[in-house]
Amino acid sequence: MMMEKKQKTRLTAPQVLVLGVIGSILIGAILLKLPISNNNEKSINFIDSLFTATSAVCVTGLNTIVPAEQFTIFGKIVLMCLIEIGGIGFMSFIALLLMIMKKKIGLSERNIIKESLGQNNNKGIINLIKKIFIYLAIIEVIGAILLSIRFIPEYGFKTGIFYSIFHSISAVCNAGFDIIGSDSLIKYQYNGLVSITIMILIIIGGLGFTVWDDIVDLIKKIFNKNIKMNKIGNELSINTKIVLITTAILLVSGTMVTFFLEKDNMQIMKNDNTAQKILKSSFYSTTLRTAGFETIDSTELTTATKFISLIYMFIGGAPGSTAGGVKVTTFAIIFLMIVSYLKGNENTIVYKRKIQEKIIKRAIVIVSVSIFIIMISIMGLSITEDLHAEQLLSESETLTRTIGFLDIFYEVFSAFGTVGLTLGITTKLSIAGKIIIMILMFIGKLGPITISYAVLKKFNNNKNVNYPECDLIVG
Repeated sequence: MMMEKKQKTRLTAPQVLVLGVIGSILIGAILLKLPISNNNEKSINFIDSLFTATSAVCVTGLNTIVPAEQFTIFGKIVLMCLIEIGGIGFMSFIALLLMIMKKKIGLSERNIIKESLGQNNNKGIINLIKKIFIYLAIIEVIGAILLSIRFIPEYGFKTGIFYSIFHSISAVCNAGFDIIGSDSLIKYQYNGLVSITIMILIIIGGLGFTVWDDIVDLIKKIFNKNIKMNKIGNELSINTKIVLITTAILLVSGTMVTFFLEKDNMQIMKNDNTAQKILKSSFYSTTLRTAGFETIDSTELTTATKFISLIYMFIGGAPGSTAGGVKVTTFAIIFLMIVSYLKGNENTIVYKRKIQEKIIKRAIVIVSVSIFIIMISIMGLSITEDLHAEQLLSESETLTRTIGFLDIFYEVFSAFGTVGLTLGITTKLSIAGKIIIMILMFIGKLGPITISYAVLKKFNNNKNVNYPECDLIVG
């Protein structure tokens, strides 16, 4: 008589992450659908509440509705909580709750937290969680205080405080949600305090949690006079150096590109002085780092600026940050690899260190899979929106399209990079189009590698097998 053994099916860390984010989105969608969340006579349908919840948890900022007009205070608080959960990661919140309840966090939980924070190992992960919440609280409070200087006189004490807290959280989490109106922060395009505060919060959020910790440790050493000023660079990890340098290059180059392409654009900044042009250009460059706020109308940008913006949205922020994209380190690794190869070098060297082959392979896979997903999404969105347009327009008007091809490109890159910028087509999308954008935001938030590990089984059949090499012709 044979006994069948029932094996317990254990979820892997990526699977728990995927299911956790899906659960957060569904709970958020239900809460945002409740009458208490919506203003009178402004009921929201489920697809729009689901879209909003997805955008919030994936810290994107794309909207099919206007949050300022649609939601009550309760709805806005729900939205703010979803943004915070999305920015820091739901597993980090679970870890915090377990710590508050003085529960032990096991190895499996640590592995899941490690995955959610983009860390290579779980050593010191709980200590990092504690630091992240402390850093985040301090940054968000300082941001809220600075914004309140402008918002309290304009909106009154209670509303001004709430607006300050909401937008500080939204900026640090790179979410791009605002509750001021339908024009994002365009009314503050000449206000240096609001613009610069939001920019700084976006940049800090996009640097990543490990970079925060590295910089704080460096500052402590400087104040304690444990290091000499000329040795500061040696105290930072190579990861932090690459993140800071690449981020600076992207921010400065994005500002310069926007400035020179838009300085004579009548609709954007032609009548502004140089300081105002630089402020607008730097804000747009910063918000391309997956933030989604606007102080200029993106629909009025030149075609060249819109096209170049796709590159910055695709790259995004740092790994383990609140930002999306393929990440600045991925971009830097591939760039260094290409330069090394063109120079005839077999190895990729950075700061006198060789980058491991498995890391280079991972970077190539991330970029390749991301490009494939984007191309498929562009084709899918083109088809769904053409069919939608044909249903809405009469036969004699079928050649008229309100959504252009570049608009679709911009929307797809923005969704995948969890940027939140749009050329005004989000509200016009069909249901199928909204679903495509939601899937893109979801993939962009978790990353194609995490999702593939969650969905696909890992086969190790050829792990210890050596095969003879083959000779292929490329190029």
